[in-house]
Amino acid sequence: MTGIGSWRRAWSGVDWRLLTAWVSLQIIGLLALASATYSSDISRFVRQVVWLAIAIIVHWLAFRSDLNQWLRWSPLLYKFNIALLVLVLIVGEERYGAQRWLRVGPLALQPSEFAKPLLIISLASFFSQRAGASGDWSLLIRSAVYVTVPFLLIFWQPDFGTALVLAAIWLGMLFIAGIAVPILLSTVLAGILLFSVAWQKGIIKDYQKNRLTAFIDPYSRANREGYHILQAQLAIGSGGLTGTGLFKGRMGKLGFVPAQHTDFIFTVISEETGFVGSSVTVLLFLLLLSRLLVALNRTGDPFAAFILAGTFFYFAAHFFINVGMNLRLMPITGLPLPFLSAGGSNLVNSHFLLGLTQMIVARPKRFSSAA
Repeated sequence: MTGIGSWRRAWSGVDWRLLTAWVSLQIIGLLALASATYSSDISRFVRQVVWLAIAIIVHWLAFRSDLNQWLRWSPLLYKFNIALLVLVLIVGEERYGAQRWLRVGPLALQPSEFAKPLLIISLASFFSQRAGASGDWSLLIRSAVYVTVPFLLIFWQPDFGTALVLAAIWLGMLFIAGIAVPILLSTVLAGILLFSVAWQKGIIKDYQKNRLTAFIDPYSRANREGYHILQAQLAIGSGGLTGTGLFKGRMGKLGFVPAQHTDFIFTVISEETGFVGSSVTVLLFLLLLSRLLVALNRTGDPFAAFILAGTFFYFAAHFFINVGMNLRLMPITGLPLPFLSAGGSNLVNSHFLLGLTQMIVARPKRFSSAA
């Protein structure tokens, strides 16, 4: 009975609407992935189920953890993050022209993915101890130095999509820290100028330039980078109002949409469940994001608040960039859609961050950054 009582106390106070959102998204993701892989390589679906089991365990451990312990660990986590990113550049596996993976037995891990939650915790500690104690420009510059090392290591792999997410998390947490909007806009403008210089100096790879060119005019590269964009649009449009039916999508089954199990998983949902199914998926993501904002508004602990802020911008960046590139609103960056795209690293990250979120929501009295 003691164990049952402890279990009930642990779950009392969780955000059930947030739980409903991510469980629903996870079910949709499994159905979409099964449809995208059953006729070509069902082993991808099996691997995802294994990763999901691992992710659920990680979610539970995060939910049962102590936030103050994460605060104490934050300096070590930052160093561990940097060490992993350096290691992957030295001994990592190269795939698709990028050196992003570390082989650990039968598992291939992507350190740049794990850099996201590790940086969220590290930045949360940084901002919670410094926000309000110094001027806007001082906080901006000091935090920029803090973020630059992992950002450049990831950009060097190259992994522009993940680097973009890190930048979004940093800017979002700066906003929550109270940095003036004109200063944030100046920072974004400076980033655009630096990107222009990197483009001119050849730091931006040719395939990355071609992706941006294809985004602006996909027909100019219809047989190469533009092919992904055009086929994704056709798949989404062919779904109509209610779709072709689960496991009956033709664009993916006939191989017209590349990477349909990862970057373009949203096209599976749109083609097979139509506007109705894709709208439900979008609404579930918006529900998840709105519940994160509610939790952020209610917490009174600075460290917890910045954890929630970083988590919000993590999911917001992935959602808007991935769905945006499927709808030709964003360039192709190779960024997964949480809970839906195949891939273990991102799945574990997403469950870990929501585990921390539910822990903050369910047990607010345990949190005291000064402890």
